[in-house]
Amino acid sequence: MIWRLWQVLAVLYTVLSLTFVNANNANKYISSDHVVKTKLGRIRGVPQNFEGKKVTAFLGVPYGQPPTKKLRFSNPKMVLPWKGIKDATTPAQPCFHFPDSKFKGFRGSEMWNPKGNMTEDCLNMNIWVPHDTDGSVIVWIFGGGFFTGSPSLDVYNGTALAAKKRTIVVNINYRLGPFGFLFLGDNSPAEGNMGLQDQQVALRWVHKHISSFGGNPKRVTLFGEASGAASATAHLAAPGSYEFFDKIIGNGGTIMNSWASRTNTSMLELSMKLAERLNCTKKGKKPTIVHRCMVEHPAHVVLKEAAVVSYQIGLVLTFAFIPITSDKNFFRGNVFDRLRDKDIKKNVSIVLGTVKDEATFFLPYYFGHNGFSFNNSFSADGKENMALINISQYNYAMNATAPFLGKSLKPLLEAYKNVSKRKTEGERLRDGVGRFMGDYFYTCNVIDFANIVSNIIDGPLYMYYFTKRSVANPWPEWMGKQLENETIFSRNIMSFWKHFIKTGAPAIFWPKYDRMERKALVLGEESVKDFYPIMTNVHGSYCKLIEKAKASTNNGTVKDSISKDEITLVMKWTLWEVCKREDDRTYVEEIHQREDKK
Repeated sequence: MIWRLWQVLAVLYTVLSLTFVNANNANKYISSDHVVKTKLGRIRGVPQNFEGKKVTAFLGVPYGQPPTKKLRFSNPKMVLPWKGIKDATTPAQPCFHFPDSKFKGFRGSEMWNPKGNMTEDCLNMNIWVPHDTDGSVIVWIFGGGFFTGSPSLDVYNGTALAAKKRTIVVNINYRLGPFGFLFLGDNSPAEGNMGLQDQQVALRWVHKHISSFGGNPKRVTLFGEASGAASATAHLAAPGSYEFFDKIIGNGGTIMNSWASRTNTSMLELSMKLAERLNCTKKGKKPTIVHRCMVEHPAHVVLKEAAVVSYQIGLVLTFAFIPITSDKNFFRGNVFDRLRDKDIKKNVSIVLGTVKDEATFFLPYYFGHNGFSFNNSFSADGKENMALINISQYNYAMNATAPFLGKSLKPLLEAYKNVSKRKTEGERLRDGVGRFMGDYFYTCNVIDFANIVSNIIDGPLYMYYFTKRSVANPWPEWMGKQLENETIFSRNIMSFWKHFIKTGAPAIFWPKYDRMERKALVLGEESVKDFYPIMTNVHGSYCKLIEKAKASTNNGTVKDSISKDEITLVMKWTLWEVCKREDDRTYVEEIHQREDKK
């Protein structure tokens, strides 16, 4: 299973076809033999070139000490200085992760599997420095549900962005799955959120040392997709990260999304299930005893058993080892309490976005047995892969997507039947499931986050709705429209991000987001012709239906259809939705009255 926004990434990185040639001195900070001098020691990079513009890449640069052996599951520590020249000519190796093996040999899934051997010694980063950098820095945080991913995927190569927009691009690595998010309790050898702390240490490294590359530590933008975007927004509520960035661009996720965090109690339960599978509870469940046993197992064994624990949850887009909501090291409290109390970083500007066909990628993974099968031996757009489902398959998929809604799902079943304008019923039902899953797990949570945060931060917040599909997308057409003039579009998008990094606004015609009108810029087919429609009340009616269904469930109207475990594992977000506006009920009523009039 892979977690990403295919349409966005494939389009934004279409221009990353690279031509590697020898380049001269990258900038005044880098010597002619591509060596940069930092306070930690010297680093040798590799010259690259894009469309005649020179870039020096520093690949696999360590920022943290190896979290291996007894330090497995421990909080990260900054890398120590070294002697001599550190070779940084090989991309950062991936941390241990769950690879996607569902469609072996199919480019649409294989391209998201990192190259190279997995390693626990993975606290490193890739850095691309343009010859004529203006000092701005983008820190890319990859997505993957906190259980897979790598900063070294071809699609994440930062050469083109660095060359075209004169910005330094930094792709950071961080621990995933149980290695990054195991929780054995407070003050234990595994306190949770180690993966987020890895990111924070990487940001501290950038803050301290990016000036050695010509970067400005006060002009750092966090850029992430899906769980990477959730991570970026998590740093808003992490006091130790505040000074390390001034802007955020997030694609398809926030820390408030239901898949982005779980309660400490739930995580402890899952962590102990993993310990039991590793036979690490025979001598007792004391954290130190369990930890001592778990660090003795080979990493691949831990990973294998963690995959079983995650699979046994049995819920759509619900993963085992993810951030916990409360800790003393990263959030220094409860992340939702910080949002409720408006106790987050305020001097920041933000761009958030969602994508059309946000969740269709997951349909063959979860419902391949129920009409959404995909066979890569046939044409992607052939009838064998059209997923023309019937009403029974529609009802099954909708109920399986949100099983705890019970009877509250009925209005949603009716609403999403006709969300698509396709000609046949099978197409409309198929699109309805995809749209519901996207709204439920992605879009509505992003909008809720925007509604809350836009009223807290001092800087502006902007929203976009992405409707284009890459021509390079190997998946079926029904998962998103085809795209023409892709290179032009990609460069336009990069210009928006560059303008945002430079000025705090992506474009003069891009409206600021506010909770009343909820305007979003549509990045679609018209954008190639420099026409950008503005959507008002983005997804308002559908998200309102979903919110009502969740509230009804939480109020107990369907309590008989949901187990206690499901509430613990999934409903924590619903509980937050009910309490998040306790201090703003008047505003909620005003919003609903406005929507009803529309």
